[in-house]
Amino acid sequence: MKPICLTIAGADPTSGAGIQADIRTFDRCGVHPFSVITAITYQTATEFFGYKSLSNELHKQLDIILTTYPIKYVKIGMIPDFKALDIIVEYIKKYSLNVVLDPISISSAGKRLSSEGLELEIEKHLFPCVKIITPNISEAEFYSNMNLFNTTPEILREASENLLEKLFVERNSYNIEKAVVIKSAARSQNKIFDLVLINKKVGEGTNKEFKVYSKNKTPFEGNVHGTGCVFSSAITAFLAKNYSIENAITKAEEFFVSKFHKFIELPDKGKIIDLTVSNEQLKVINQIKEVYNFISHSKSFSNLIPEVRMNISCSLLNANKREEIAGIEGRITIIDDYPHASGEIKFGISDHTARLILSAKKFEHSINLVMNLKYIPELIKSIQEKTDLEVTEIVREEQPKEIKSKEYSTMDWLIKESIEKKGRIPDIIWDKGSVGKEPMIRLFSRNSKDMIAKLKQIINLSVIEHD
Repeated sequence: MKPICLTIAGADPTSGAGIQADIRTFDRCGVHPFSVITAITYQTATEFFGYKSLSNELHKQLDIILTTYPIKYVKIGMIPDFKALDIIVEYIKKYSLNVVLDPISISSAGKRLSSEGLELEIEKHLFPCVKIITPNISEAEFYSNMNLFNTTPEILREASENLLEKLFVERNSYNIEKAVVIKSAARSQNKIFDLVLINKKVGEGTNKEFKVYSKNKTPFEGNVHGTGCVFSSAITAFLAKNYSIENAITKAEEFFVSKFHKFIELPDKGKIIDLTVSNEQLKVINQIKEVYNFISHSKSFSNLIPEVRMNISCSLLNANKREEIAGIEGRITIIDDYPHASGEIKFGISDHTARLILSAKKFEHSINLVMNLKYIPELIKSIQEKTDLEVTEIVREEQPKEIKSKEYSTMDWLIKESIEKKGRIPDIIWDKGSVGKEPMIRLFSRNSKDMIAKLKQIINLSVIEHD
């Protein structure tokens, strides 16, 4: 099942912050968003006019969602009052939820988002129930009761340790992994630094580990609305995708950096992070769409979908990591005898075909598209005899033992073996499989036009109709 997670936060009319920003971020990170609204806010990207608490409706919202769906990961943002806090704590404990808390009480416009004095109750009752807190420097200063502006690294570390202690109730609970992320903890002339402290599992016990993440300053005037919401939501999304706390924070930092260079400029001089795809990404998505549209209208092509299902992966021109390669979420299956995509086209969701592209690009940079097809012995023979496609067989049993256990190493090995045999990457690399590995045909190309031309040759072979 596709990863899912829940946001509990206030609604923002601009969609730049609050629950709308969380939903947009969850979607971009590849998880399905569920949402529970704590308050309706009246604001623009630059001004805050007030809010209406929905704490009287909160119990019903949470009860319906959490009794129906197996949600384990939750991001919490705006908590408007004491009643909302009590209900949220009740449900966290009842369902053993893994929580990322963005402890926001003041809007980016400088106005309160909660009842006076609620912060102390949040610290007392909610902090011990969460996995990660993501305060900005002002929030960290308040909760640590320390002066943190223009201070030393040593004092910032002391503050993060102070905050981490507040996430634990008893000493015997210290074996649980938890973390504090102080956003924009320090600045230099050209950089902004986030300070992370993780109570990290090591063997039978835990150690405290500090990490510092830096990002380039982006020159602009004014404030960017909703940055904290996007960052904490990204951490939650990656936790839901089974990343460790450390890796989820790292992935969220990378995601944030990749987005924090492009803003939507609003008429009131407000700015929100643009989470839409870039023109380069859109070109990649459209190439996958072209190939998919070609095969989805062919009943015959259903015979080429393997048991593990099929994917079409396409990369950005200079891709060097999986997040720069798009694929079809859930892959391609068969519905009513036709190939059918199980989900949307997104970046960072394909694995096998994405790793093939990354391995291939080390040797031939022009390779940007890969598809996996069902292995049919007669088809391989027919391709060799009746098309001009270059075909290479790889024998998986010849893999060294240390490579067999690592799928990424296997992809590298597969490509290297083809290079050694042909001196280049052929159109098709195929194998007869091995224990636990389905036989497979892999089709490589430079772009969608090239891929469709190759598929036309394959789909016209009569052997496909008779499989």
